[in-house]
Amino acid sequence: MGTIIKRELLDHLQSIQFLVLTAASLVLFAGNAIVFVRSFREETAAFSLRVTETDRQSSTAATELNKRPNALRFIADGGDRYRPSGYTLRPGGRLEPLPAGQINYKMLDVPELDWSFLIAVVFSLYVILLGFNAISGEKELGTLRLVLSNPVSRVELLAAKFIAILMIVMVPLLMGGLVSLTIIGIYQPQVLNLAHLSRMVVVLPLALFFLAVFALLSLCISSLVSRSSVVLLLILAIWVILAVIVPNTSGILAERFSRAQSEFQMARMVGPLIQKQVFDRIKAILARAEKGEFPSAAAMKQEGDKAYDEGQKDLVRHYENYEAAMKQRAGLARALSRLSPTGLFQFALEDIVRAGNSREEDFVRDARNYSQQYDEYILKKVGRLVRTSNFSFAVSADVKGEMVRLDSPSPQEYTGDKSDFPRFQESQPSLMQGVQNAMWDMAGLLVWVIILAVLAFMSFLRTDVR
Repeated sequence: MGTIIKRELLDHLQSIQFLVLTAASLVLFAGNAIVFVRSFREETAAFSLRVTETDRQSSTAATELNKRPNALRFIADGGDRYRPSGYTLRPGGRLEPLPAGQINYKMLDVPELDWSFLIAVVFSLYVILLGFNAISGEKELGTLRLVLSNPVSRVELLAAKFIAILMIVMVPLLMGGLVSLTIIGIYQPQVLNLAHLSRMVVVLPLALFFLAVFALLSLCISSLVSRSSVVLLLILAIWVILAVIVPNTSGILAERFSRAQSEFQMARMVGPLIQKQVFDRIKAILARAEKGEFPSAAAMKQEGDKAYDEGQKDLVRHYENYEAAMKQRAGLARALSRLSPTGLFQFALEDIVRAGNSREEDFVRDARNYSQQYDEYILKKVGRLVRTSNFSFAVSADVKGEMVRLDSPSPQEYTGDKSDFPRFQESQPSLMQGVQNAMWDMAGLLVWVIILAVLAFMSFLRTDVR
């Protein structure tokens, strides 16, 4: 078996495919590092400026919660460039997203040149090119029968070819990764700390696990079909489905089958909701004022504040229901994408390096927890917590011969000492937590490997080598 592996490795090393992929890997990984260094430097400077400005202008009316740039974004971006750079927190726990670097709410115009893209697309395609003629090619040349005439079993031969494919693909992968890390280490050495390096170590076996799926797929089809040209066409078609179509159409399918309202439908409901829950209450208060039911202006203002608070709760509940429906639709899209090994690999990698949806959920959870401290601080300093909203009102009424202005309350800015203002700190989940979050996706990849391994060996055992 060792002799067969050495022979396969030598054949691959002498091929044009290997030289082309190695050169392409060095160029692509170098480009990955150069782009990351430039963008990370800009993002870090902007983040420091925003944090300094927030600390200098501590406010009880609103404060900014800024998201720290992800130092491992060169491994997996996860769409972070389209996500909010942070949130504006207002009293009562209201979060408003800050603008992202680039805005495209539908889909990515150009894929991010991160490691996940390079492995999922470039290296999976290379594995296919290595394996498509591993069996059918030797059968066409007549060498397969000669090899099996020696004291070697079919299981050993197929296992040797599988191991050789993974070993040879590791050469350009490791070389490219080292080039990328070298460039990053020179220009951004703080990125290569112990915590980040420990996460990078997990990337390698995960990438091998993912590439093993396509290696086994190639060997399986190559065992079933005799002609190498037909094998290549079939495998390329399957690769397009698994690596391109399924991950990129899952969002469209989720939107099609989801019952969540559209943004337009949700916006149309806001006006009638405010009219019913707030302005109708205000009209009732004005009618009571005309009848002289309020003993004082303070009593009327108290009723106005009550109407505002009750309407605010209904409106917040409306937005929360919409957000829950959108999260459910996003969860359906991710579930559909997980039907592909590419989706499983992408999500597992994002969990390990804290990018994408997992990072966003962690940040929002930190923001929710901080909002409790923020509200407690406001109550302590101001003595009153006023929730902000997208609507406002201002009316006047006569109360005991006095014109009383009734308007929506607004948060009060505390003008005293704010040296004890609570500071927001983004949590840093450990590597073990990331691995635990990625466990189901890695288990899904394991299922793919097991199924394809069984199919590949069963197919080869039944192959006619004549």
